[in-house]
Amino acid sequence: MKNRRINLYLIGSILALSVLPLLASYVLLDEVLQSATSMITKEQTQTILQNYRDDLKLLKTLDPDKAEVYKSRFLQTSDELIVYEKPGLLQQVLRDTYLTYYLVLFVLVLIVSLVAAVWLSQNVARSYKTLLNSDLKKAEKLQSLSHFNEWQTIAGKLAHEINNPLTPIEMMVSNLNRVYLNADPKSFKDNLNETTSVVSEEVYKLKEMVSHFSQFAKLPEPVLKEANIAEYCERFITQHQNGWPVVKFTVLIENDVKNLNVKMDHLLINQCLINIINNAVQANPTKGTLQISMSLKRENSAEISMVLFNDGVKIDNETRKHIFKMHYSSKKSAENMGLGLAIVKKILLDHNGDIICLLLDKGAAFKINLPISERLND
Repeated sequence: MKNRRINLYLIGSILALSVLPLLASYVLLDEVLQSATSMITKEQTQTILQNYRDDLKLLKTLDPDKAEVYKSRFLQTSDELIVYEKPGLLQQVLRDTYLTYYLVLFVLVLIVSLVAAVWLSQNVARSYKTLLNSDLKKAEKLQSLSHFNEWQTIAGKLAHEINNPLTPIEMMVSNLNRVYLNADPKSFKDNLNETTSVVSEEVYKLKEMVSHFSQFAKLPEPVLKEANIAEYCERFITQHQNGWPVVKFTVLIENDVKNLNVKMDHLLINQCLINIINNAVQANPTKGTLQISMSLKRENSAEISMVLFNDGVKIDNETRKHIFKMHYSSKKSAENMGLGLAIVKKILLDHNGDIICLLLDKGAAFKINLPISERLND
């Protein structure tokens, strides 16, 4: 939030709290004046004053010596009678007086409110900016620490995986030297063949592992092209279903998706789907036939969702929290580095999309969201 917006909010709030009571009292002014005058201008009081004025006229005649005193009282009583005989005049006098003080008070409140609002807004804006900068610095530190921890974990895992094949290689080479010195040529030849076989196998594992990391490090930037997503999914299953003999595929496409386009890199999206299906097959090695369904529907006005469901083992909630991390894998093998789904996540983010693992009671499912590009002409 910008400082200017904070200032406007504070000034508006303080002015509203200050001015609203004054405006309310102004609106109720007529009712207040009518109530006040009705309490003062009673008919009984008016009759008493009129009788008193008549008495003063009579006394002036009967007692000429005090004529001036009676005259003064007569005039004063006449003025008071005007108030009772013309209550509207009283209301006008009170209104004028009230408005004079009201305007003075209103201006003072307005000035004080503006000064207070400006002062408070500057302090709040300064405090907000300080807090925001502090939070940004903390977030940057946490992100840096997170990256360090991530790469430390990867480096440790990589070192561990490299060390695993080096140990048998070291042992076999050391043993080969001992056999050469103490055994006959035939035994040495047999041991040499065994050593060659073990070293070749472990070197192959190292190459596979390095290949996985290289694949992740060298992911190309997507070359996005318009594609009908429904046609793409049907074509993908047709082209790749023979690659997984144990899988039975089903494609479900809703009608409102059949004419929608997305911008995608075919090769990279192929890689995403292949990685997800391979993971499903590897997670269910003992299942005779694995049912995998691919469902397409319109998620909202801007996105299409593709759900890949298989009826294999369930993915628990704890695994879901870490499943897209690039060093996480639930499969324990030297060849598996936990990069398959991390690659999928990276590719889909580059497509301005995303992927989540759904929590199900049975089976496993991944939902891919891709932004809609345009609707094709029917």
